[in-house]
Amino acid sequence: MNPNSGNLTALQECERQFKALTSRFISSLDSSSLISRWVIAHSGGLDSQLLLHLACQVLPRNQIVVLHINHNLQVESDGWSKFSKKQAEVNGVAHHLVSVTPNNSSEVAARDARYAAFNDFVVEGDCVLVGHHADDQAETLLFRWLRGAGLTGLKGMPGQRELGQGYLLRPLLYCSRKQLEQAATEIDLEFIQDPSNDSIEYDRNFLRHKVLPELKLRWPQLLSRWQKNADLVAKSESLLNHYLDQDLSQCLTANRQLNLDVWGLLIEIKRPELIRRWVYNEIGFLLNEWQLEQIQQDVIQAQSDANPIYSIQEHSLRRFRNHLYIVSPSSELLDNVEISEAGRWALGDGELIIELTKPLQKSLKLQRRKGGERCIPHGRQHSKSVKKLLQEADLPPWVKVDWPLIFQGETVVAVPGICVCDGWDKESSGFSLLWRPLSLSD
Repeated sequence: MNPNSGNLTALQECERQFKALTSRFISSLDSSSLISRWVIAHSGGLDSQLLLHLACQVLPRNQIVVLHINHNLQVESDGWSKFSKKQAEVNGVAHHLVSVTPNNSSEVAARDARYAAFNDFVVEGDCVLVGHHADDQAETLLFRWLRGAGLTGLKGMPGQRELGQGYLLRPLLYCSRKQLEQAATEIDLEFIQDPSNDSIEYDRNFLRHKVLPELKLRWPQLLSRWQKNADLVAKSESLLNHYLDQDLSQCLTANRQLNLDVWGLLIEIKRPELIRRWVYNEIGFLLNEWQLEQIQQDVIQAQSDANPIYSIQEHSLRRFRNHLYIVSPSSELLDNVEISEAGRWALGDGELIIELTKPLQKSLKLQRRKGGERCIPHGRQHSKSVKKLLQEADLPPWVKVDWPLIFQGETVVAVPGICVCDGWDKESSGFSLLWRPLSLSD
């Protein structure tokens, strides 16, 4: 018996795994022909180093950018940044370094800071390649089971998803850590060993080093079976969302407010799920069970004359006339704007459109409501306060606070979206005005 046969077999297996890995990587890119820039999320570890090597083998190098995030959490961080830059130089591709400061040293804070950096960096036509593999997926699924998660959590990490203006792709997700190690051996790949990955003080590391190895010994097919389960859960969630969207369409107004009268006619088990789905569709935020309970108690079940508010990140959920509104933060509000001709003005909380059939004889000024303004609407005999006019329009109270007004001199000559007032010069008869508040528009 040849004493080297065992080593030869091991080397042949490494070669086979590298070929299989390359083939899987290429097949994962088949649906990505419209990508103009490939961004490699590069830590310098085994996964991202192998990802960079594969990308440089099959993708145009002038379309590859190595993106390294320095979390500044370990003394070796700057050295890892230098290693990442060197790898980009060796492979002849661009390199970009982003330094972040997580809120704390936890895994969650580091991940949040990292993905925020990804989101800021990505532009239209970008695809971020991340080196997550099947063992990472198993850790994620087990961790979420232990922490508590619904269908969205238990479908695991998706193979691809939208990220900012571009996409995120995990081409190694169906490959095990062992397969990656064998492939790296085949090409003698250099990579960084992060010592924090060995610390079982972190929950995921504990699962990686203490729990999953025992499970894989007992159930050798664990990785593939759990990935299959994740795929099935993802299909179930997709089907559920399809039916939820059908019901949701019956509850939404033309401006996508949620009609609570219609919502209240549905069976009880559907109601919180429809709120969760509505909020996710509108602002991409997934409410948890506690948040759903708070919204139902503090907003939906509040007194009819209340003005309840529930904050969701920078947005707010509000109720008016038994409708739920998602109010997004306004940009800086434009005020004291001189108007001498037709045009469009983005005012921060909406768009003002003025059309003229003849030039203005006197310039106008757009000013925000301060309180106490009055005017005589065309067709009425007496003056009315702007406050009263806005009340008659049955507008949500938060919209009325900074409502724009059009002045000619000191006179209110138009309340956009409400009325045109007496006080116009006769020469201004060819005037048309449209106000589209962001919180009320389609």
